This record gives sequence, structure tokens and C-alpha cells, in this order.
Amino acid sequence: MNTSKWPKRLALTGAIMLALSMAVMWSSYDETTKILDPGQNHLLELEEGQIEDVNLSKNTSYLIFRLNDSPVDCQIIENHTGTEVTSENPSWFYDRNGENGQYHAVGSFIPDADGLHSIENTANTSEGSLWVVDEHDLGEDADSVYLFQGGSCGLVFGGCLLPISLFLWHSSRKKGQRAGLVMQAHDGKMVPIAPTDGTMQQRIPTTDEVWRSVHGGEIIDLTVQQEPPPEDGIPAPFADRPDRTGELTRVVDEIESVDDSMPDSSENDGENTELSWKTWDEG
Repeated sequence: MNTSKWPKRLALTGAIMLALSMAVMWSSYDETTKILDPGQNHLLELEEGQIEDVNLSKNTSYLIFRLNDSPVDCQIIENHTGTEVTSENPSWFYDRNGENGQYHAVGSFIPDADGLHSIENTANTSEGSLWVVDEHDLGEDADSVYLFQGGSCGLVFGGCLLPISLFLWHSSRKKGQRAGLVMQAHDGKMVPIAPTDGTMQQRIPTTDEVWRSVHGGEIIDLTVQQEPPPEDGIPAPFADRPDRTGELTRVVDEIESVDDSMPDSSENDGENTELSWKTWDEG
């Protein structure tokens, strides 16, 4: 397949992926924002000093959000064993935006066992409310999140294809400036056909250029060398050749001596023609 076609195809594919990805992300943005908003989609909301019991699963990870980046200030205890569940500090990557502003992920934990757990908000500040979110529970509109994530991936891939296509186009353009015409010499080697002045080949080479490329720059000599004919040789077939010797009888003189008189048969031909026509017409 021709390499020069790939840059155009990659650029077209990247542009289509970008357009489709942006359209998908735009259509699913509102639903995705609601699902990922901890203020609207959460497992538990606790004000400062509040404690609640909730069933947790050991196969699920949970995130603790606050509207500020203050310490987690949250105590989680398994009711069956009285064991305290330790929370960790997640990275800023888990932060989310919502209607009330930016939610900071201040803690994450995974229960050691399934069952009822007591979660207490131990913060003493007026803005110490926290939200406990099941990281894998996206609700009934999970398809919108998947579409948004797929659009994000398409946006990345489409954006990567554009510089790749530009790089291939630039490389193919450089290769196109090189001499691509070669021929097989008498010794079997492939010799590039190019002008002797070192310029790039962009056209069909002439006979002189082909000869010089094969014969080491030797200039071709197309001059016809005429040698005088031998004395006992065969005479030239044409009378106007410079190597003709002797006097030959002109053919024109012989033609002029031919008797060009012809019998007058116009009257007989007319009568025969008329009779033939009547015979054919009358049957």
C-alpha cells in the first residue's frame, strides 16, 4: 500500500474521533456530573459530631469527601467485632466537582468484613460535613458515565493521531525528494538514475543521463562514421548516396521511352454499359 496515503487516513481518522468524542462527552456531561457529585450521589452524609450505622461490603472501596482539604476527622468501627477500620489519604486525582463547589477526597477505606459499621464525623468545625461515597456505585444512569469515559479516551487517541499523521506526512515528503529511479547495470547491480550535477531526480532521465549513470559519466557518442566502400564491394542501392561511383542509366529515361498510346475504346465501353443496364432492368 502507498505510504503517502497513511498521513491523510490517520489525520481523517483522528479528526472523526475528536468530533465524535466531543459530541458523546457533551451529550452525557450533565448526567455524569450528577452521578459523580458527592452531594447528590452518596452513601452517607454526616454533619459534624453525627454518627450513623450503615452496611458496608469488604469488596468495595469507599471515599470520604469534604468541601475543604481539612483532615479526615472520621471514625469507622465494625459493630460485630468493635474493630476500627483505618482510612488512607487518597491523591488529588479523586477530587470531584459538584453543585456546592469542589469536593476534596480526604480519606478512603476498604472494610475488613461485610456487615454493619458505625461511622462518626468527629470534626468540630462549622464546615466539617462529610460525604461517604461508594466508589463503584454509579446508580441507574451508569451508562452516561461509561459514555463520558469512552469519549475521554477517544479524545486522547484522536488527539494523538493528528501529530502522528503530521510526522508521517513530513517524513514521506522528505523521502519523495530523493531519487527513486534505478536501473540494472551490465554487472547486475542496481544503479540510481540521477543527473551528474548531484541534484535530486524529479523527472524521466534522458538517454545521455542513463548512459552516464551506467558507464561512469562517459558521454555517449551518437555520430555515424561513414567509411568509403571497398572497390570490389556491392554498389549502394540508392543513386543519391555519396558513395556511388560510375554513371548509371537513369530509370526516368527508360520510363519516358515507353509508348503511352492507348486505344480509344470510349464508344464501345458506353454501348456495352448501356446494354448491360437494359439487360439487368428488363430481366
